[in-house]
Amino acid sequence: MSPLQRTAGAVRERAAVLRYDDFRALLAGRTVSFLGDGLYAVALMWLVYDLTGSTGATGVAGFLSRIPNVGKVAVGPLVDRAPLSRVLVGAELAQAAVVVVVPVAALTGHLSLPLVLATVPFMAIGDVAAAPAQSALLPRLLPGDALVRANSAFAVATEGAQAVARGVAGVLVAAVGAVGLYVVDAATFLVAAACFLLLPSVSRDRDPGPFDLDAYLVDLREGIGVLTGSTARLVLAGSLFAAFLGGASFAVLPAFADGIGGPETYGLLLAGYTVGGVAGSVLAGFLDDRPLGALCVAGFAAAAALWVGSVLVGGALATVALFSLARVPTGAYNVAVTAVFQTGVPDDLLGRVMAATSSATNLALPLGMLVGGAAGDVLGSRTVMLANGVGLLLTATFWAAVPSLRQFGPPSAVADGQFAQGVGGSPS
Repeated sequence: MSPLQRTAGAVRERAAVLRYDDFRALLAGRTVSFLGDGLYAVALMWLVYDLTGSTGATGVAGFLSRIPNVGKVAVGPLVDRAPLSRVLVGAELAQAAVVVVVPVAALTGHLSLPLVLATVPFMAIGDVAAAPAQSALLPRLLPGDALVRANSAFAVATEGAQAVARGVAGVLVAAVGAVGLYVVDAATFLVAAACFLLLPSVSRDRDPGPFDLDAYLVDLREGIGVLTGSTARLVLAGSLFAAFLGGASFAVLPAFADGIGGPETYGLLLAGYTVGGVAGSVLAGFLDDRPLGALCVAGFAAAAALWVGSVLVGGALATVALFSLARVPTGAYNVAVTAVFQTGVPDDLLGRVMAATSSATNLALPLGMLVGGAAGDVLGSRTVMLANGVGLLLTATFWAAVPSLRQFGPPSAVADGQFAQGVGGSPS
C-alpha cells in the first residue's frame, strides 16, 4: 500500500464518526455557535479599543468575557442532572437575546463603553453551561474508541469556523464597523439552537429526582475530588500559567495588530491563531497512539520558539504565519487532553469534572487579560506578547520536570474511569 493510500485510509477511518446522526447535529450546532463567537470576539475587542484606544480597557473587556466561565464548576453537577440538549438550546437563545442590545443601543444613540462592557459577562454566561454539556453529551452519543476522532472533528470544524469568522470579521470591521457584526451574531445563535433541537434529550443514566442542596454539594465534591486526587490535577496545572500569559497577550493583541497594520491585521492574527489550532486538531487524530508526555515537552517548546519569532520578525504576513504555526502544538494538546478526560472520568462525573477544569482555566485566562491590559499601557504590547512565549517554555519545562507527566502514555491507552479509581502516573 502506498503512503497516499495509507493516508487516505486513515482519513476515512477518522471521518467515520460522521455517520452518527446525533453527532452530526451536535457538530453542526456547535460549529455555527463558534462562528458567532468568532465574529463576536473581533467585534467586541475592536469596538472597545476603538472607543478608548487603551489596552487597559480591552483587558477589562477580555476579563469580563471570561470570568463568568469560572462558574462552570458550580454548573457541572446541574449539567449532569439536566437533559443536555435543552441546556444547549437554552444557552444559544440566551446569547441571541443579549447580543442584540449593542446594535439597538447604537441605533437609538445610547452606545457607550459602560453599556458594551455591561453586556459582556451576560454573553459569556451561555457558554458556562454549553461547554460542559457538550463534553458530557459526546461520550453518550459515540462509542469510547471514537472519542479522540470525534474531538478532533469537533476542533477542526469549530475552530475552522472561528478562523473564517475572525478573518472575515477583520475586513468587515474595517468596512462597516463592529456594531453590525452583533446582528449577525444573533442569527448564528438562533441557527445553532435549531440544530440542537434535533438532539435526543439525554441526561445521566440514573434518575436524579428533585433538586436537593445536600446532594448537589456531594456531587460537586465528587467532581472536584476526581480532579484533585489523580494525575488529572497535574495535567491541568501544567497549562494554567501558560493560560494566564496567553490571556495577557490577547488583551494587548488589538494594540499589537494596530502597530503593524490595523483591524485587518487583527482579524488575520486571530484567524491565523485559529487555523493553527485546526491544524493541530487534525494532527492530534494521527498522534493518539503516541506518548502524550513526550509530545507535550517537544510541542510546547516548539510553540514557545515560534511565538517569540512571530513577535520579533518584521512584516505583518510573517508575523501572522509564525503566530499560526505556534498554535499547532497547543491545538493538538487540547484535543488529546479532552479525550484523556473523557475516557479517564466516569460518564456520570464527566460534566462536573469538565466544568471544574474549565473553571480553573477560565480563572487564569481572564486574570491574565486584566493584568496584561494594564501592563500593556505601561510596558507596551510587544513586551507582553513576548512574555507569552516565556509562559509556553515554562509549560514545556513543567511537563519535562514532573515524572508522572513526562511519562504519561498515549491518550488511547487511558483506562475507562481510571482517574476516579485513583490511578496516578501514566496510563498503561
